Amino acid sequence: MMNFSLKYIFLLIFIANECVSQSINQDHLQLKFVFILMRHTNRAPLNRYKNQTDQIPWPRGLGELTDQGVWNAYRAGQALRERYLGFLHPLQRYTPSEIDVSTTEVDRCYQSAGYLLAGMYPPNEEQTWNKDLKWQPIPIKTSLSKDHQQFTGDPRLCPKYAMELHEISENAIKTEKVKKLINYMKNYTSSPLNTLYDVLKVSDVIMTQRMANYPIPNWALERYKDIEEYILYSMTILVETDQMKLLYSGEMLNDVLTRMEASINKSPDAKKIYLHVGHDSTIVPFLKTLNVKNITYPLYGAAVVMELYASLSNETIVKLLYNRDYEWKESNIELIELPGCPQPCRLEDLRTLTQQMIPRNLTEECKN
Repeated sequence: MMNFSLKYIFLLIFIANECVSQSINQDHLQLKFVFILMRHTNRAPLNRYKNQTDQIPWPRGLGELTDQGVWNAYRAGQALRERYLGFLHPLQRYTPSEIDVSTTEVDRCYQSAGYLLAGMYPPNEEQTWNKDLKWQPIPIKTSLSKDHQQFTGDPRLCPKYAMELHEISENAIKTEKVKKLINYMKNYTSSPLNTLYDVLKVSDVIMTQRMANYPIPNWALERYKDIEEYILYSMTILVETDQMKLLYSGEMLNDVLTRMEASINKSPDAKKIYLHVGHDSTIVPFLKTLNVKNITYPLYGAAVVMELYASLSNETIVKLLYNRDYEWKESNIELIELPGCPQPCRLEDLRTLTQQMIPRNLTEECKN
């Protein structure tokens, strides 16, 4: 009886030790790589709708950054410098080998990145080339990331995606909730509301003015929650199926994972940070492609962050974070558990988990 008990105890000890050896000591992790997918900062509405009576001034023009957006992008850069102070160059200087920056081909994204980098990399004494100008040019690329393939602006360039999006949209506009919102809006605007995009254009005006602290009509105020929910819904259906996820966000996901692997393998062209400035329609589909549930609508300056850490034994951990706005306060940064890859989520496990979302040849896969 005693022999059995001792064998049982030894077995438990062996199993426990085996589990410990397979775990990762998260007290001794070293940050290796950071991916930041950020929404541009505050902008004016993209358009005006018919029967719109207010005359709110937008000095820079429709769809452009506001003064608040300029300052918030700059402050975001300062906050990022502070957050990653120990990870970036010890002399707080910009070096090309440290960061890659890209944006979609939209002015407000390019400008958000520019103002952010001005806050993140003010020239030190050695880099100051004009004593009256605390700024230095840092490359911003529009071709670096493939998150927004050309077809996201014109889905017809990817027939397979266009066909699925059309079918999903046709079904969505027939849902009871969307029909109710459309019928309600028709009472107050003569804008055509025949498609989901028509409804989105009106909704964007309402939400943008509200976020800029301008008054909105009483009819919109009464249904503001429904309008907010509709905007988020219109972002999620961009990647409603696994095939749409692959075509829309798959290449960006693959790009990020490849960069992480390059960092771990100490590739000569590996960078510490990859920053991409996009849209709500970039962030929401990316999160949904990772199968994240209960996605919160990204406000201006909000960001998805993927941090890669290595343990003393060179095992890797990927942490997915969601930053609610431009301030980068710890209280506003949420750790999100990746579905199917609970913490500690190893890089190799994440690569395996998401493999089905990675396109092999996007041009061919876009064909019907």
